[in-house]
Amino acid sequence: MQLKQPVTWDNPDIALFKGGVEQYTYDLAVDTTYDVTITVHNSSAEKEALGTKVAVRWIEFGAGGLVRHSIDDLVADVGRYPATTVVATTWRTPATPGHYCIEVELTHANDGNPANNLGWNNTQVLAPHSEVKTPIRIFNRHVGAPPSEQMAALHRGTPWNLVEIDFDSYLFHDAYGDHADGDVMFAPRPPAWPTRVEPRLFHFAPDETYRDVELIINAPEGEGHPEHFNVTARQGGAPLGGVTIAVTRGA
Repeated sequence: MQLKQPVTWDNPDIALFKGGVEQYTYDLAVDTTYDVTITVHNSSAEKEALGTKVAVRWIEFGAGGLVRHSIDDLVADVGRYPATTVVATTWRTPATPGHYCIEVELTHANDGNPANNLGWNNTQVLAPHSEVKTPIRIFNRHVGAPPSEQMAALHRGTPWNLVEIDFDSYLFHDAYGDHADGDVMFAPRPPAWPTRVEPRLFHFAPDETYRDVELIINAPEGEGHPEHFNVTARQGGAPLGGVTIAVTRGA
């Protein structure tokens, strides 16, 4: 988001399994144990990434959730690029029904680019009717924002409490080494079907914790391939977060 490139919140390096079958992070069963696997990459061809810390957490489904709940703290030993290492843990879902996001953060003392170490798997799958409507919770990152945060946002030319929401159907085309073509990997893709968010712009009140917006998708009739819709939010001109919605079609 900081590079103004499209984002999908369905991270391919985070996967949930139950009984050996991969699951989506949507409509998970309450009070149920899932296996969580994380693929850790090392971009350095010169040094191994031994002892990489892998923090696994869950947060509430939405954009910009502030409260994080620890699942596990893991350690990954990753060889030189293009090596990868898979680490795993288990997660017992809360007893309260709902949609949840898995967040993974990597840290290493010798990391030269920590800005690319945070990943989410934040999806919800819906079957279309005449219109697909789903609420998305946008969390206020600056509840009771102090003057320093307000000034930082004003420096970017945007009020700290202004929330701007974009949506698209971008899909990440993963590739490595000589096969990594940025124009292909980050080629923008507009919404596959008519889509809108209501409201698309709004201002948080100073003590407002969150606000729910509504994503509205008009899917074509008849059977067909599912489509993904990424909803991405900015607050005060800075990246806030987002969700990925997959909509399936049926007869």
